[in-house]
Amino acid sequence: MAIIGKILGGVLGFAVGGPLGALLGAVAGHGLIDRSRSRAATGGNEALEADAGVVFALGVIALSAKVAKADGTVTRDEIRTFQRIFPFDADERERISQLYNEARRSADGFEAYAEQVRGALAAKPELLAEVVDALYAIAAADGELHPAEEGMIARIGAVFGLGDYEMASLRARHAPGAGSRSGRGRARNGREGAADAYAVLGVAPGASDDELRAAHRKLVLTYHPDRLVSKGLPEEFMELANDRLAAINAAYETVRKERRAR
Repeated sequence: MAIIGKILGGVLGFAVGGPLGALLGAVAGHGLIDRSRSRAATGGNEALEADAGVVFALGVIALSAKVAKADGTVTRDEIRTFQRIFPFDADERERISQLYNEARRSADGFEAYAEQVRGALAAKPELLAEVVDALYAIAAADGELHPAEEGMIARIGAVFGLGDYEMASLRARHAPGAGSRSGRGRARNGREGAADAYAVLGVAPGASDDELRAAHRKLVLTYHPDRLVSKGLPEEFMELANDRLAAINAAYETVRKERRAR
């Protein structure tokens, strides 16, 4: 069953507690989830007793809505980017919109969502990083990373336990003016482009060639789309995973080219 059907069809087959359960319960109250089969609890902050794909998708929906609201305005570009990252059929639009809009009523409460997602995906840090990657993509969709959005994403990353290098790498490919995130968009040349590329790879410009190769290989092995799917990444998010792998490879080639030109 597609991930949307699992979330919104009320056939989860497990209890969803905590803040995300309350979010589902609120949407069920609008009649958009089958309340006769959904067992969403509205209290507590226990981890979701769900497969990783459901946790991931709920986390992206709830947290992206909060981030989009952080600067006070949810733009069409941000909504379109959300839809690109998380494609769904036309007949699912109303239900997804209801869930998204319920989460974005205010920017408050994002830490509770983040803590629940972290608890459920603690053994799958790659998926936590992909959630942050999606949040940066949505926040930067309108051409800027607003300080309020950056601050919220940084706090989410801290709750997830992601380190400074990992967060810098995730941010680097989405920061306005940075190089393309998947071979698309405006590329930068010279030192600025190389600086972006080093950040994407999570290494310092002074790293040796061996260190650079090792960093690239580790990132490719960790974030290859096939591996992420085996960890529970829903297939609906494959474009996000493919974008990141393309950005990692493009960054590596940029640094190699810059070094050969010295």
